[in-house]
Amino acid sequence: MKQHLSITASLLLILLWGYTGFAKIVDFQGFRSAMQNQEIPLDWARQLAWAIPMVELLLVGLLLWENTRIWGFIGSLALLSVFSTYVGLIWIGSFPRVPCGCAGIFDSMSWGAHLVVNLAFVAISAVGIYLSTTMPGEGHQESGDRFKGLISASRRR
Repeated sequence: MKQHLSITASLLLILLWGYTGFAKIVDFQGFRSAMQNQEIPLDWARQLAWAIPMVELLLVGLLLWENTRIWGFIGSLALLSVFSTYVGLIWIGSFPRVPCGCAGIFDSMSWGAHLVVNLAFVAISAVGIYLSTTMPGEGHQESGDRFKGLISASRRR
């Protein structure tokens, strides 16, 4: 059962990152323009326009393979947390203007709905991490032990 849930979580994230990563590359000019319309410095927007789709596709690759899946879940949790924080700040009116949605199939969503979807994927990522660190099997336990070791080492400092 845990393995089925882990695979389902990874497939949902693969669909999310695959769609969004490829959509940004296919319409790179549009995505770059949308990034330059965000409430971030222009230099950051230019760099992020390249980095975000590459990271999203890297996450697809990590999630595809069992021995790297936990790193895909961790990366997904990190990226979605950053995205969710930004969307949340927009939703509560922290910026002087509301930037475009520029999220492909999510264009027609309100910022509140967008935040709910992001938080659902944050939860999926967290469940994936939990399952990967508690489930015996090839790659999962070994990767989970490395992840737990990193956490333990950071707490000792």
